[in-house]
Amino acid sequence: MAYPKPYRRFIVVLAVCLPTGAAMAQSILEPVMIAPSKTIGAFALEPNATGFFVNDGGDLLTARHVVEACQTLFVIKDGQVARASVKAVSHDKDLAVIASRIEPLLAASFAKRSGLVGVQPVFAAGYDALMHMPDRQTAMFNGFARNATTDRESGALTLMSSATHGASGSPVLDQAGLVVGLVTGRAEASNENPRAYVARSGAADYVIALSSDSIKTFLAVSNIPFNETDVPQLEPMQPHAPRAATLEAGILCGD
Repeated sequence: MAYPKPYRRFIVVLAVCLPTGAAMAQSILEPVMIAPSKTIGAFALEPNATGFFVNDGGDLLTARHVVEACQTLFVIKDGQVARASVKAVSHDKDLAVIASRIEPLLAASFAKRSGLVGVQPVFAAGYDALMHMPDRQTAMFNGFARNATTDRESGALTLMSSATHGASGSPVLDQAGLVVGLVTGRAEASNENPRAYVARSGAADYVIALSSDSIKTFLAVSNIPFNETDVPQLEPMQPHAPRAATLEAGILCGD
């Protein structure tokens, strides 16, 4: 059968482009993989720890042990990466302040009075965990704090929380969305530690945090501006995870 010239040109091109025989079978069974981009952005980096903004100037509060052994520091926030420097370090508390060029969308507000009476629901999660949290837009609380476990001399309190994945330096938010503490580590499971009164396997859920009173004292002595209020920052049923994610930034420690 004779085809008009335009159709003959189309058939020739199609014959050239389509593989035949083994080549066609191979293209179906073993598709060519697209090479990944060599550009590594902030979302590809895994922060070692967390900090949160305490003022509009971009000062980040974190745990001292996060930064004390670092030769270089980087702050990661919403696709941005910036070098950071240590601005203040506490000599007796596990607290430090670092600064970078990244400006916050929102600075934290500390509770004037912690209000941790009895058992209180709280929210605490590291920056990296928040970025990968599937229910972040609806998550309200993920732990509990008890004022009875507060060590007034050390300024520490114990949380029942599964906070992990670089949670050191993350804020502890109360029901009103106010900061009442900062995560510093986990309780050790031993008979000498009265906080670790559960089985060793269950001690992974016990998190140690510094109270807001200790934090505010450190910030004031270090001349770091911060906000404190008794005005609730969240409605009673408003999720806490989005606010925590807005306040926080990731911290990457380099050698």
